[in-house]
Amino acid sequence: MNDVFELTYRTLIALLVMFILTKMLGKRQLSEISLFGYISGISIGNIAAYIAMEDDKLWSLGIIALIIWVGITMLLEYWTLKSKKTRSVVDGNRRTLIANGIVLKDALHKERYTVEELLQRLRNKDVYKLSDVESASIEANGDISVFLKQDFNPLTPNMLGMTIEPEKEPITLIVDGSMDLETMRSNGISEVWLKKQLDTVNLKYEDVFIAQYTIDQSLSLFTLDKRAIEVNLQSEQLAEQTKLEDIKRGLLQTIAYLEQQAKKKQG
Repeated sequence: MNDVFELTYRTLIALLVMFILTKMLGKRQLSEISLFGYISGISIGNIAAYIAMEDDKLWSLGIIALIIWVGITMLLEYWTLKSKKTRSVVDGNRRTLIANGIVLKDALHKERYTVEELLQRLRNKDVYKLSDVESASIEANGDISVFLKQDFNPLTPNMLGMTIEPEKEPITLIVDGSMDLETMRSNGISEVWLKKQLDTVNLKYEDVFIAQYTIDQSLSLFTLDKRAIEVNLQSEQLAEQTKLEDIKRGLLQTIAYLEQQAKKKQG
């Protein structure tokens, strides 16, 4: 049992140290990593495994090694931010694989890329014909960037001379039958308003798995009984606007009538 407790204790320490040091490295390390980032990740993982699994009493030195390795990584990250030459050495440079619609065989060989791998990467970008590609490059992190020929670029509203309103990010109001009150408050949405919208489709918030709200447009509801319901808020706003206009018209008519009566009395 002592061995089990020792292993658990050391593993928890290794995880805690890894968590703290990874937070220090920043989110860049969590994205698609560079060559050095790949090496760094493997090395840090190996050191952490040593801390957890080795039987000798020198495991505490593993923590020191872990801190040193992360310190070196952070130092290199700092240098890469300051120096383009260091960035080129540590992270590598982008290499063009296709230029002016022509596949560059030498560039493929230098990157140890086969034609099949190139075609697979293009398919991952929803490109299935080489003849549609104007240029393609492999980035420092190994990702492929593709630029299509003009004839094969997706049609956009700008190309058609159309102006569209900026799209607003949906706000998630309900998750698994619970209202996200903090999100609602930060976006000026009240519980009363949300319950009113749910009442229009005969639902309670406890019945909703996910609810997403696009400001002044729609409320999308996904229920726990596997239904998808769209509440159109524009029609509701139109009805409210019509009601306000009717009230305004009625008030104007009343004012005009009172003015006529007042003129008659004066006459």
